[in-house]
Amino acid sequence: MKCEAQSFLHMGFLKLILKSIVIEAFVIFTYVFLINNYIGNVETTIHADGIGYYDYLPSIFIHHDLVRNDIPLREDSGAYSRINALGVYVESGNYKVDRYPVGTAILQLPFFLYTYLTTDLEGEPEDGYQSPFQKTIFHAALFYLFLSIIFLRKTLEQYETKKYAIVFAQVLLVLATSVTHYANVDAGFSHVYSLFAITAFLYYVRSYFNERDLSDFLWASLFFGLIILLRQINFLVILFIPFLAGSVNNLKEGIVKLFEHSKKLTFGILIVLGMLFIQSLLWYLQAGSFFVYSYPGHTFDFTNPEFFNILFSYRKGLFIYTPILFLGLISVLWLGIKGKPYFALTWMSFFVILTYVLSSWSSWYYGSSYGLRAYIDYYAIFIIPLALLLDRIAIGIKLIVLSLSLLTVPFNIIQTYQYRMYILHWFEMDSYKYWTVFLKTEDRFKGLVWKRKYDGSQFQTIKEISVGDISTSKDKTTLIYSIESSEIPQFEDVVMIQVLIDNDYRESNDSKIVMSINESEGNYNYYWHNIHFIHYMETKFDENQTGLYNYEITPILDGKEKTIRLQLSAGKQDNSLRNVKLKFLKRN
Repeated sequence: MKCEAQSFLHMGFLKLILKSIVIEAFVIFTYVFLINNYIGNVETTIHADGIGYYDYLPSIFIHHDLVRNDIPLREDSGAYSRINALGVYVESGNYKVDRYPVGTAILQLPFFLYTYLTTDLEGEPEDGYQSPFQKTIFHAALFYLFLSIIFLRKTLEQYETKKYAIVFAQVLLVLATSVTHYANVDAGFSHVYSLFAITAFLYYVRSYFNERDLSDFLWASLFFGLIILLRQINFLVILFIPFLAGSVNNLKEGIVKLFEHSKKLTFGILIVLGMLFIQSLLWYLQAGSFFVYSYPGHTFDFTNPEFFNILFSYRKGLFIYTPILFLGLISVLWLGIKGKPYFALTWMSFFVILTYVLSSWSSWYYGSSYGLRAYIDYYAIFIIPLALLLDRIAIGIKLIVLSLSLLTVPFNIIQTYQYRMYILHWFEMDSYKYWTVFLKTEDRFKGLVWKRKYDGSQFQTIKEISVGDISTSKDKTTLIYSIESSEIPQFEDVVMIQVLIDNDYRESNDSKIVMSINESEGNYNYYWHNIHFIHYMETKFDENQTGLYNYEITPILDGKEKTIRLQLSAGKQDNSLRNVKLKFLKRN
């Protein structure tokens, strides 16, 4: 009977746990459904910066090459052959260190170990980057996103927010922000992990000021140390504590209580320092120094912040690519006007300081990435005011806010898809490019804004051919021009074939142009490039212009005769190509 009773209690506890997370599980399930059926899965989640955050794990457990402080870089380059190939290690004196902090790897560790200990790679040389490890990092990001929205709920419950507003806030965090991208394509980056740590920190700090329970202070200390281990600059979240306290008196009383319990305060400080020591120890093992600046060539310029660009530029502006956060900002201002001046003042003060610091970084757009990724870690701070606004406004305004908020979900999902499919450029967007492909998802827009520009002074024209005007019929393939390589002087030096065509380049045109170079007396293909006709466009859609496209080729030196062909496969429309020209170019 006793065993049966214990089993019943365990089942009851399990049901209680499952019931308490059913909403979060459904939100994550919806997100995974969208990935599988629209946004698309990726095979590689550990890439670019993600390699640096993750490589501590294979370095320690597989390659055993983390400890290098007894092997100077210039004495034994063989010890550095693996890490040199990764591109995420930087020189520190006579050694090399991982540029990125270790916090993300610590949170990925349980998932890595499970995969490492249970996966049979069938004789493959294990390096920690095979497909099972790529998948496990996606699962890790999903798990910490799941925890993030749990802590968001727990934080909003402390503000006595109604359940519908909490669920709505959770949905928006996952589906209306760039979290949609960074928990999938860039799951190896630190941002989802930092979002978890900061959201948990918000909960424990708010809980401490509400209940004065010193165990909450210790948990907050643990998460604050983790926050810095994940990304050092995120120590700025400590400036959000006045907002979380709720009032000046509550802030003072909470601080006073900490000093009255000096042992707990000291223990909390030691927890933070202990967490930070992990990074210092790893630096020492790599380079023989406990303190390393691992971002040479990058720094903050506090005299020249890109305040407007970081928020509103088409290149990466926060509110351009994640407009739901602008509604969060409006929510703060509205609540401040409606009787919560302390709330608005402390929130805005933090936001201004954070934006000032982030926009002062030498690469304010934070490299090749979707949106302004440096803010992802703080998304809960934007979502909390929006949830509170929904909970406190009249039904008419509430319906407007709900409608506007919901519109940002498909907006974000479409742009996430565009970024993944090379419709949005990773770092060179501007107003023209943005509106040219705005919410476009068809194949013909893939790569359109990625068209490269060249410095004409670096090239010399070997041969120019004027083809004239060509008309094509819909649904038919038409040869535009064909020429033998023997008719082109110095063909072996040709590095580019430039094609110019006058047309109005209608947005709806789905025709394609194929450039090919084949062996004249054989079946061998040297070059084949197929692009949509609209990629020739130089100005705007539906505007008469001279369009052009540059076909880069590797010089072909085998001495055989070759045939160069340009042909158009028409789509659902006739085409009129005017003043067609071909130029064969070599480098000066």
